[in-house]
Amino acid sequence: MIIHTLGPAETDSYQAAVTYIRKQHLDAQIKLHPSFEDIYQHLDQLTDNYLIVPAAFKNQQGDSWGDLHYRYIKQLQLVDSLVTNLASLVLLQRTDTSSCVAYTHAATQELLLESVNEKVTIVTVPSKYEAYQRFIDGGRFTLTSKKFVRLTSKIQIKEEYTAKMLWGIYRIRGGIRDEKIAAS
Repeated sequence: MIIHTLGPAETDSYQAAVTYIRKQHLDAQIKLHPSFEDIYQHLDQLTDNYLIVPAAFKNQQGDSWGDLHYRYIKQLQLVDSLVTNLASLVLLQRTDTSSCVAYTHAATQELLLESVNEKVTIVTVPSKYEAYQRFIDGGRFTLTSKKFVRLTSKIQIKEEYTAKMLWGIYRIRGGIRDEKIAAS
């Protein structure tokens, strides 16, 4: 059994896949991808494999888990679910930059907007890990997993959040989507 999800191994997605394998006592391999979009674009090549995706997922184009659940209904069969604790989320602020850019995963954009009391340009990226990496290269804010963070005198934690996540586990049927669905 092969389970596809978001990488790298530092992501909550990877940890959810590991948790699922342990809870179900599966003999499975985890295949990590740079984005969920990468997985969805290659479903026809992943027939009879599995996908684990968070219910709060939102891609760069603004499609939610629900949008993708129905868009790919002929290619994906929801077979199970899992609830896990996410790594603590933190809102970080750099004090050594005049940048007005904030980085976050698309799914956490609303929380970032609610948490930052400054006018910022929000850049969404495929993972919280990437959000942190981009922030280190000159962002003003990021909303990311606390486990990635290396605090310095110039990086402050402004807020911390804890949350649980619901994960959908799909069997990939593969095949080509119906033209009517693909056009929507």
